[in-house]
Amino acid sequence: MTDTRTTGPIPRAIWVGFVAAAFYIVLAAVGGNLFGAFAGDDETLEFVLSHYVPVPVLIAVGLVLLWRAGWTQEAFTSPSPFTERGRWWMLAIPVVLAAQTISLLVGVPWSQTTVAVVVSFLIGTLLIGFGEELYFRGIFRVTVLGHHRELAALLITSFAFGFSHTVGYLFEGMGIVTILGQTLFLAVDGALFYGALRATGTLWVPILLHGVGDFARYLQAGGDDGTRSAMSGNDMFAAVTIWITFILAIALVVSVARQDHRARRAAAAADSADVS
Repeated sequence: MTDTRTTGPIPRAIWVGFVAAAFYIVLAAVGGNLFGAFAGDDETLEFVLSHYVPVPVLIAVGLVLLWRAGWTQEAFTSPSPFTERGRWWMLAIPVVLAAQTISLLVGVPWSQTTVAVVVSFLIGTLLIGFGEELYFRGIFRVTVLGHHRELAALLITSFAFGFSHTVGYLFEGMGIVTILGQTLFLAVDGALFYGALRATGTLWVPILLHGVGDFARYLQAGGDDGTRSAMSGNDMFAAVTIWITFILAIALVVSVARQDHRARRAAAAADSADVS
């Protein structure tokens, strides 16, 4: 694989991705909780302070980083089934995620909320969707692909996404078993958002799916993003979609692994032809 570590003003090194992810975690989780503490017992104000203050700063810094590094197009685009034969099944990933979100929106107790709360949650969750996808499926993915094939990018960014919520869980006083379970659920979600990017070729799709999905879950359950997968199992349809998303995540890993294997074999064959 071509080594791109030294191209551009910012090295396309995996440590850059880890540092960017750590920066996001510290400012979003720690900073968000600190700002939210000023809201007292007002849950809506706590949400606004913990999201509206740190996340726009994170988004601005991430966009500047991509611009300075020259990675903007690569971060926001990806090969898709429209350019790859035999991988149209990936389109099932964003379709199922969208169906899951629609089912959650249908179950929201709209009569028990106000327009101000709805708008506040919608803007905040869209900011989170933009920020998390920008850093994990954008910046982090690009840095991993600078050194490794796609399976590594898929697994590293997905598990990093899951672990990124650990700080928030600690603030909430969750037990270790619960934290590990939620981390696994969110790692699967990270893989699915990665799959939505690969299925459509644009980062904007996982941004919207992520943001609107969190919006529905906040309205349904009072705002705990960390319980996204567990909260989805309130009815039979939602429970079925959870199993489907797990199957799709596994299929995505297998498909990417096979693609990497074929790419390695093709590269080895090319090298052998050059030598001969």
